[in-house]
Amino acid sequence: MVEDFTLVTLRGEHRVVAPMRKLAARGSLPGAYGYDLSAHAMRMARARGVSLEVLLPAAMPASWMVNNRAPSPVFRWWLDPSQREAWVTLSGLLEGGPEQWLSLGELQRKSAQECVLALAIQGHGLCALSKVLACLVCESVPLMDDAMLSLCGLAVDEPATADDPRAEVSLFAPVMDWFARSVLTHEETLIALAREYVLAPLDTTQVLDRLLWIESWGWRLAYASEHGRFVRVRDERHRSAVLCDASCAPATTLGPDALSDAERALLSWK
Repeated sequence: MVEDFTLVTLRGEHRVVAPMRKLAARGSLPGAYGYDLSAHAMRMARARGVSLEVLLPAAMPASWMVNNRAPSPVFRWWLDPSQREAWVTLSGLLEGGPEQWLSLGELQRKSAQECVLALAIQGHGLCALSKVLACLVCESVPLMDDAMLSLCGLAVDEPATADDPRAEVSLFAPVMDWFARSVLTHEETLIALAREYVLAPLDTTQVLDRLLWIESWGWRLAYASEHGRFVRVRDERHRSAVLCDASCAPATTLGPDALSDAERALLSWK
């Protein structure tokens, strides 16, 4: 069994407890499952020489499976020849994984940020773009929902809904930086999780991204059944989401004193 690990965020430590159980919870959701297989198909097609530009139209509707709020008229505008250059430039800069992103020079990072800014229209910015890119360039890009940005400390307010993302596009590079460094820090653990996960082929970047969704928002939804539910727990230094029995109220934030001895031991809280 793969061990738990601790993410260092700008808000303090976040303990990822029982990561394989959380990956399985997310993978049980139909949209998440289909999205993971779509991303893998993109990866296989690119390995066979299919260009990012050719694959771009397929990545857009695939993003609806992870609740992209961008409607088809936005996709139509993004696919216009006048906008495709920005997509091709941006996705090309994002190829290669976390180490490649962190190695980019100042001019390349500026170009990526300018492309993101140019493609953000009608209120569909960072979150919507990331859900296309995370399918198209899955080795590098996470899903940049507002809740994830709040967890890592790059957005101040935790959102009350997942349906109205408002994060500024200026956060694109800082999110990529934090995420890339986190992937590399926990690379061995993420590799072990990817090998153990059986529902879809995932790489290290995707494993961390899927866990971040559970930790930041998905804990409210996954496994909310007679088998138990995830609740969020925290004290002055730590945060996490743990699986409790079905008696726990949904969308609850608990202090560690509300947990059983076994649950506190799982978190390694002193």
